[in-house]
Amino acid sequence: MVGVAGERLPFGDAFRDDRDLNGHLKSLVEKLVRMGITLRETQAEIERLYIARTLAACDGNRSRAAKKLGMHRNTLNAKVEQYDLNGEDEPKPRR
Repeated sequence: MVGVAGERLPFGDAFRDDRDLNGHLKSLVEKLVRMGITLRETQAEIERLYIARTLAACDGNRSRAAKKLGMHRNTLNAKVEQYDLNGEDEPKPRR
């Protein structure tokens, strides 16, 4: 995978070499496109799930999770509020 100005993304080689993961991702993208799901919607859902899983892996510790996610703790706090996450695997039920 190539990032800005031709830089290699850190996971690029491992991702490319994992044919099973690569195949699953391509299949998922094809389904999302057929369903009419926008890139913005897909990115938001992936971000929400990634943050939720990372928070769960860090036992809800937002400072540790922010470090693992590569973002400032204040940014993580804003995203937790945006996605209505409570540090668990799934968002809180909406009222």
